Amino acid sequence: MHQRFVCFLGRNKKGFLLLFMIINIISLIGLLRITINTDFDLFMPKNSQALKEYEEMIETFGSSQQLLFLIKSDQDKDVESLQTFFSIQQSLSEIEGVNLVNGPVPTVIPAGLGVQKVQKIDGSNSRQIIEYISKLGSMQSFYKKEDANYGLFTILPDESFVDSVAEKAVQIIDKRELEYYKSGEYYLQSSIFEYILRILLIIPPFAIFFLLLVFTWKLGDIKSTFLSLLPAGIGALWTMGLLGWLSLDLSVITVLTPVFTIVMGSADGLHFMSHFKDELKSGKDKKTALALTLEKVGWPMILTTLTTAAGFLSLLVIQSEPMRQLAFAASIGISLAGIATWVFLPLICLFLGRFKQKKQIRKETDDLITRSLKKSMGKGSFLITIIIFISFIPGLFLIKTDLNMINLYKPSTEIRKNIDKIEMVTGGSVPIFIEFVTKQDPLDPGTAKVVLTLEEQLKSLDVVSKTLSVYEVFSTMNKAIFGSEQSYYPQNKAQINLMASLLQSNQPEQINSILIRDKGIGRIVVFPKNLNNKTLTYIEKTLKATSSEEVKFKALGMMFIMKEMNDRIIPDQLNSILLAIGLVFLLMVITLRKLKLALIGIVPLGVTLIALFGFMGYTGIELSIVTCTMASITIGVGVDYSIHLTSLFKYYYYDKRVNNAADLAFEYVQKPVIANALGLALGLSSLLFSPLQFHTYLSMLMWVTMIISSYVSLTFLPTLLKKVFR
Repeated sequence: MHQRFVCFLGRNKKGFLLLFMIINIISLIGLLRITINTDFDLFMPKNSQALKEYEEMIETFGSSQQLLFLIKSDQDKDVESLQTFFSIQQSLSEIEGVNLVNGPVPTVIPAGLGVQKVQKIDGSNSRQIIEYISKLGSMQSFYKKEDANYGLFTILPDESFVDSVAEKAVQIIDKRELEYYKSGEYYLQSSIFEYILRILLIIPPFAIFFLLLVFTWKLGDIKSTFLSLLPAGIGALWTMGLLGWLSLDLSVITVLTPVFTIVMGSADGLHFMSHFKDELKSGKDKKTALALTLEKVGWPMILTTLTTAAGFLSLLVIQSEPMRQLAFAASIGISLAGIATWVFLPLICLFLGRFKQKKQIRKETDDLITRSLKKSMGKGSFLITIIIFISFIPGLFLIKTDLNMINLYKPSTEIRKNIDKIEMVTGGSVPIFIEFVTKQDPLDPGTAKVVLTLEEQLKSLDVVSKTLSVYEVFSTMNKAIFGSEQSYYPQNKAQINLMASLLQSNQPEQINSILIRDKGIGRIVVFPKNLNNKTLTYIEKTLKATSSEEVKFKALGMMFIMKEMNDRIIPDQLNSILLAIGLVFLLMVITLRKLKLALIGIVPLGVTLIALFGFMGYTGIELSIVTCTMASITIGVGVDYSIHLTSLFKYYYYDKRVNNAADLAFEYVQKPVIANALGLALGLSSLLFSPLQFHTYLSMLMWVTMIISSYVSLTFLPTLLKKVFR
């Protein structure tokens, strides 16, 4: 059959080459149609209660988008700094689509029993303004840090003007030529566009470079190395072209599709070229060598393609649209790379001339690795495998789920530096919201006491750095207008109504953004000290304990939507793993047609999975919507080594009836397995150049899984086969 297939390719090689060129041209056109999606909505799980409540809050209070700018003054004196900030504040307020600009200079200051608008800052009012700012406490946006003055500007744009407001705000501040830092959901998302482009342009070339190094070392010549990588490159091109034609966006998650396709799709090409060269070396002609190669590793290549695709398809059970897109795209990419290996790689080999053999120095290196692996077989491999298994089990209980919008980025990125600087100066950079509902008048002193007590509790427990609510505004005004010694919420309803009237007539946007009095609804803007799951969970528990029939609280914001996703990830991951293992085992049984052989062949996979999750627990790598892909990759790729070895064992043991079937299988597969494991690990090391933190984690995890999977498959598995099949 394999001989007939090779002859068929030879007779129709011109037609296949023409088809090959047409598909590539169509794929290149599709590649130009790809668009990039930077929305954080991608991380939102379907049927999310947190998302539903967040959208209801936006409908009540308007847009929750906030653009944050921390600007450093080039003036030493407070008055001159405030004058500069006030000028910027006015310019930002004039941008079309801006609902409110909360800056270092208050828009109104107390005057007698009323307030007056701040039109300018000069000798007549500068002292009064500075005194009022000093009374604002945690509400002030003017900071003195490191012998410099900083102003924090919070811009609330209209939902339909966010893009234009963000762009014009940067232009206005850039013209001042002052040092500044920016944050907010918009800038966190907009930076992703640049980072995705960087990943597309930098990571795949580095991955190819690393693969070239390893494959050349193993195969001995650049021609064989290029051919082994060609199907994976073709698969990546076809996949990206298909995504373009299907109008599917590239996101921060699906951008890894070409990397996964190139790195993992190269496995079959490597096995094919390695075995093909071995057959040529034994004196076979090209067609015979191709036929024998397909006879020995054809089915294992099909099976490994299917198992790798099945590993990615198991991600379909994760309740996330981008993960499902990645599952679809990566599985298609791996499958197309497999088709290219089966059809076009033999075709191209027929056209090419002689292949060089390895140089002696490389052979000696190979022999050293081979001897080391052989020495480890037997009792040593059993002992080492058991040690690996037991030592990583405690790490399973240390796994955390903690992905948020900030720890997406590496500390070295500009956006992360901006966030850290704003947090260092002001005490917070990305806010969350606490909404409260009461049946009473929300400005009633009793309601105010409950809310202010909650705020103090969160701040005193070092969970929150600062808060902003309507009650803090009234407390500050009470101190400034009525001359109280301390800032406290007034108990007199006449005073409350007077201040409410003054604020509503002079600062309606600011008040309406935090209080809807006639509906009995208000919200607190809260700046947590960090955004990890532990902090967010504590805030939720505190709100639940504080809520009563009179005042009910709930936490809202993008961070809680992502937390809900984090809470779901462990059960989703378990379902994904069970599905992947089930699919892989079923494919092995169908292909090998030996239940006992399939059961033995899947043992290295179990050891590798324990090591993977144990390593994540020990190193503190969070299990997230992104890192959970490693389990699927491990199942799909890690089992490949077992498949190749057990398939060759079956070939020698059942078909050839030789006694040393396990040893022959080891000799035949150890070279491509070692090269593939090292190539995959090095290939994904290209992710170290990514600006996203979780890509570094993927690289680390790949090294762990490839080392353990290849070692157990090449030492423990043959030893186990010898014991079971005496």
